Amino acid sequence: MLNSRPLLAALITSAAVLVPSSGAHASGDVTDTVHQLATDGADLVAEEQVLLQMAGPSSPTPVSELPAIQAQLRSVDAQGMAVLDQLDRLDIELTDAIRVALDRLPAPDADSAPGTPVRPPPGVVYEAALDDLLRIAATPEAVMTIPVSTGGPEIGLLIVAALSLLALGSAALISTVRRRPVTAELAAMAWSDGLTGVANRRRLDHDLDGAVTGPTAVIMVDVDHFKSVNDSFGHQKGDEVLCTIGTMLATQIRHDDVVYRYGGEEFCILLPDSTTEIAKLVADRIVEAAHQIKLPDGQHITVSVGVADSAREDVHTAIKSADRALYEAKDLGRDQAVAADRAELLNA
Repeated sequence: MLNSRPLLAALITSAAVLVPSSGAHASGDVTDTVHQLATDGADLVAEEQVLLQMAGPSSPTPVSELPAIQAQLRSVDAQGMAVLDQLDRLDIELTDAIRVALDRLPAPDADSAPGTPVRPPPGVVYEAALDDLLRIAATPEAVMTIPVSTGGPEIGLLIVAALSLLALGSAALISTVRRRPVTAELAAMAWSDGLTGVANRRRLDHDLDGAVTGPTAVIMVDVDHFKSVNDSFGHQKGDEVLCTIGTMLATQIRHDDVVYRYGGEEFCILLPDSTTEIAKLVADRIVEAAHQIKLPDGQHITVSVGVADSAREDVHTAIKSADRALYEAKDLGRDQAVAADRAELLNA
């Protein structure tokens, strides 16, 4: 574990020198400050996720230790809010995943029993926020939108915010944040979907351009009758359904598989070193898991799923084959998974 007080003291020192006589010097100092804020934000997101797991209802943590963990969680939550505020004061472009992960956790309902754990964002949101914060830390200039010449009022506000952050007390920042290799090209791009937290279409296009090698299976997932969800319950509920679908998909796949939001209510999953047969087993689990997602009227969500692999074609073509199989599943009545070979036979 690392003590955050030296980090925050260094942040204040960095902010204090941002009343410069040189525009170039100011720009460099602000860049360094954004780098430090993004790094600290990633540490806080990682620690919050660990603390939430320790305080969760299924955790083996002894009851006697819960008050201390919850107090630490409140401190980390408040510091995350302060980091978010500082990044906003510097007009830094932030993804939705970062905002959700650093924003204040929702309080339990008023009628909840004392000690009821908060309901955090899905784990995929925290993973996306970590990726995006580490991207900002690697190339902070890519997200800086304000012209920095002589510091300006934003810098004075940053100093005040940094002081208030230090006043919150030190937090034990986790030292095991996953530091993925980040090249300049990758760092300049956001890989996560802002709504669901899963990988986005840009990440898929990048992966298809070289990162995906070897035999790969593809699963395409589309939410059935999604328009009626928006029409009946509003777009906010529709967004909640998509977020829940993204989380559900992430829990049904293997460690090396990747979920992407393909567009609208459609998702794509790449399964490296897999065949259609393996992917079909995963797809069937996904169809069943969707039934656990309930709507306000008591009905459950269903999905249509298509499956293919790259054994006889490249991955780009396999995606198209899986998409055709998905629409075959819809033609057959929805709420099921169809493999591309079966879809081709039915259309023969």
